Amino acid sequence: MKGRAAVVLMVVCCVAIALAAPASADVTDVSGSGAFGESVNVSVLGAGSVTSGPTPTVTLPSGGGGPVTDSLASVNLPGVLTTGLLNVSTQGSNLGSHNGTTTSSAQVNGTTLLAALAPSLGGDPLLTADIISSQCTSNGDGSSGSSNLVGLEIAGNGGAVSPPPNTTIDVGGAITVTLNEQIVNDSPGETSITVNAVHVRLNLDGVASGDVILSQSRCRAAGPDVLGGPPRESGPGGPGGSGGPASPGAPGAPATPVTAVPNLTG
Repeated sequence: MKGRAAVVLMVVCCVAIALAAPASADVTDVSGSGAFGESVNVSVLGAGSVTSGPTPTVTLPSGGGGPVTDSLASVNLPGVLTTGLLNVSTQGSNLGSHNGTTTSSAQVNGTTLLAALAPSLGGDPLLTADIISSQCTSNGDGSSGSSNLVGLEIAGNGGAVSPPPNTTIDVGGAITVTLNEQIVNDSPGETSITVNAVHVRLNLDGVASGDVILSQSRCRAAGPDVLGGPPRESGPGGPGGSGGPASPGAPGAPATPVTAVPNLTG
């Protein structure tokens, strides 16, 4: 009898371990992942108030799947933004394991941004590029992202193809161009990242205001063992906390700013 009881007890323990172990390693939720090609909300002298997007756009269900894709042949906002083909994609795979992963990407081709500002920028549009793309990944171990900017010129000056995260170019003190902008939020049970290949902020009095985002990718993974712990019921909104910007020194923290000299004439 004692031997039978020991066997029964062993079986019960093995079943309990088998049921508990997978749950402790799950990535179970990838909602919030997605991508878009362009988002414009500006007011520009000579072009008026212009709003467009986010378009094309894709969003991943919490249970993953995909790839979910969309595309747009071109964008034509005279004086503000013209592009060729825009492609976006997102997908989630292997949910239910620590290797559960979400990936997203966005690409905008043949971009000319804010040609209406050329008279104030030495005759050049604010930004031109052959390819503007971003991509990201999130899984049980964290999030990462990158951007590629092929043929990039800002106010007539060439730029890096793969700039460090959060490279900031100040154009005349009134226009900020952030390249490979990365916003990372990590806490026990959840990791996420937003990558904007290009983010332009305008504050040129009487000439231009607003902002433009090109090629945004978003990735998120949540579950009992993501980054080693259970999800927070609520988190702080400050630096490094859930909902806040990355802490200095953390992935996505600002790189050393780079200042352009675009030869302003107006």
